[in-house]
Amino acid sequence: MKRTQDKTLSQDARHLVALLSGHTDKLGGVTDAEWNQLINLAKKNGVSQMLYTALKTQCIPIPSVIAERVRTIHLSSAAYSTKMFHELDKVLKTFEDADITVVPVKGAWLSEAVYSNIALRGMSDIDLWVEKTEIEKARNAIESLGYVANISRKDRPEALRNQILGEIQYFKSGFPMVELHWNIFRGEWLRHIAKIDEKIIWNRTHFYKSNKVRQLSAEDAIIHLCIHLAVNHQMSMSGLRTMIDLDVARKNLNIDWQIVVHRAKQWHVATSMWLVLYILNQIFGDSKKQLPLKELQPSLLHQWLLCLFVSPQALCDGLDIRESSKRFVFLFALLDKPLDAIMLLWRTIVPDPSWFTLRYGLQNAPRWRIIMQRVWHPLRMAWYRDI
Repeated sequence: MKRTQDKTLSQDARHLVALLSGHTDKLGGVTDAEWNQLINLAKKNGVSQMLYTALKTQCIPIPSVIAERVRTIHLSSAAYSTKMFHELDKVLKTFEDADITVVPVKGAWLSEAVYSNIALRGMSDIDLWVEKTEIEKARNAIESLGYVANISRKDRPEALRNQILGEIQYFKSGFPMVELHWNIFRGEWLRHIAKIDEKIIWNRTHFYKSNKVRQLSAEDAIIHLCIHLAVNHQMSMSGLRTMIDLDVARKNLNIDWQIVVHRAKQWHVATSMWLVLYILNQIFGDSKKQLPLKELQPSLLHQWLLCLFVSPQALCDGLDIRESSKRFVFLFALLDKPLDAIMLLWRTIVPDPSWFTLRYGLQNAPRWRIIMQRVWHPLRMAWYRDI
């Protein structure tokens, strides 16, 4: 089997990456135990449903017991995805009937538009972007299908979600969660640091399933996938699956990488983009020399710091730094400019009044209560390791 770019990957990880990227020779001498280890690694990373098609396409012979296990996973994924995408079609049709323009993102878009096979790239939830002016219509539409809003999270009061966070989660038994977004580049890091005009991004969307069901431009979609992984998920939560998404996307979409570079620099997310694309190159290579790593790369010291947190093998092992205090250091390491670090540090310790009052429900609180909460905020952040 051909080796991937990164020779530090374990044998299981090398085999899995090569298999899913189509860069394999005929396999021979692999034991049942090794096949099972490969399948388990794929399941851990949420990509086991891709194995059957990869093996079949590349005509790789495998033991019958392993073949049956892989086929069962594939059929189960196909059945589940059929149910999920039938529900997605109902949601989109309901939005169209209500004259709401909607943009599916992430799995709700990737499976059909990029993979062209819903059995290969399932979705754990449905992410839909709508304009803020149409959010009430969208909420009425989704609730008409039996979905119920989640308003129980204390760290996301409804007023905070509505005015700043720009998302709301809906649940219905037996179906994936639906997340309505009116901000798709969300989170405090992006709100204070990134210079992103989502109105311009919205105006660049184009026809997908209809004029009411639209899609991001290829360049905006690539940036969104990278930033969502690096900033929102801190390179955690099925990072390898996102790398495969990006690998498939760059093969199947007509991407102008110089536009990607220009927007990443303009939006102050060049370092985040570089990290994700650097890891993509380490895992899958770049035979066509498309990835703009030189144009995006930070200083050597900055690169070294980022690579202390993330490596191809760590991603395959299920890297998760979201629940540790390291994530704060990592988020600072993603910044493009030193001045951005000062701004982020200030807003972490001393949040802006709009976020602060909505986060703690202090809209009508007396001044002494607000002052006490200001003092408690950094102590609470240190104690709970969360904002």
